[in-house]
Amino acid sequence: MLKWMRRLTIAATAILLLALLTGFVYEQGARRSATQAFPPPGRLVEVDGKLSHLDCRGEGSPTVILEAGINEGGSQTWERVRPAIAPLSRVCAYDQAGIMWSERRDRPRDADHIAEDLHDLLAAAGESPPYVMVGHSLGGLMIRVFADHYSDEVAGFVFVDSSHPEQNQRFPSDVLDVMAFPSPLLLRAIAALGILRLTAPATPSALPPAVSEAIRSHLPQSMTGIADVIAAMDDIFTQAQSTGPFGDRPTVVLTAGQFLEELPYQIDAATTARLRDVWSEIWPQLQAELTALSTNTDWRVIEGASHYIPLEAPEAIAVAVSDVVVAHRENTPVRHAER
Repeated sequence: MLKWMRRLTIAATAILLLALLTGFVYEQGARRSATQAFPPPGRLVEVDGKLSHLDCRGEGSPTVILEAGINEGGSQTWERVRPAIAPLSRVCAYDQAGIMWSERRDRPRDADHIAEDLHDLLAAAGESPPYVMVGHSLGGLMIRVFADHYSDEVAGFVFVDSSHPEQNQRFPSDVLDVMAFPSPLLLRAIAALGILRLTAPATPSALPPAVSEAIRSHLPQSMTGIADVIAAMDDIFTQAQSTGPFGDRPTVVLTAGQFLEELPYQIDAATTARLRDVWSEIWPQLQAELTALSTNTDWRVIEGASHYIPLEAPEAIAVAVSDVVVAHRENTPVRHAER
């Protein structure tokens, strides 16, 4: 009896290993196909032996830098925003290491290293300061760290429903538990073994179909880059806590006016109601505190948009960028541009 159980265990293990190997081989082939089907729309710039994707359009100064934060779409997240900015001034979107077309890097993906990598990328590509930094969600923390490291090169800011450095201390523990990211190890595993490619949901329909398909096709490799950022999440918040204030540089804070209608994870109605109640109480307080980063700030609540403002209200971002650019050029208080 024990002999048969041992044989069954060996057989089951062999089948599992074969399935994992098959998934890995399938995933590698799919990645090669995705690279051929969806070439990078911008430039691949070599920095320290690694290629990073940077897509810049338009002319004029200051140059607007779009930081997506922790987002599998990277530079493509801004495809509804960037066309409205390019006629006004130079605008650049990029992919963090391991996201979309940018190669993964070995060093930690905390805010200090992400800011350094972005600065090196812009220098290598010949993009010159001053910069207006635009950060969505976690990207808001990253542009704060960038400005703290390279203060003389930053002309202004647009925070797009930005994370707050102290939000993990201000939200209740039960809410933080619900919103916690999956294990980086798990994300890397399902990405490498083809599981994510087979089960990934469709990307937002607000984006052009070709952009959506490019994001979905690159999702497994992008998820590895996201896992690297999740692994450094505590350091990112800690590093952002020591940044600012930023003097009188023009700054616009955009805040979502409504809670997400569809959460990216399945939870019961009671928990959803709990999240909504906590969000409506604490999130506006955190957003109001962001306005203290500059003495030249305008705070705008986008009533019809949720956290995904780049998809749901791209025009609000374009107007905010225009106002910051004009305020910098004319040395005036930031205000709504004439429309």
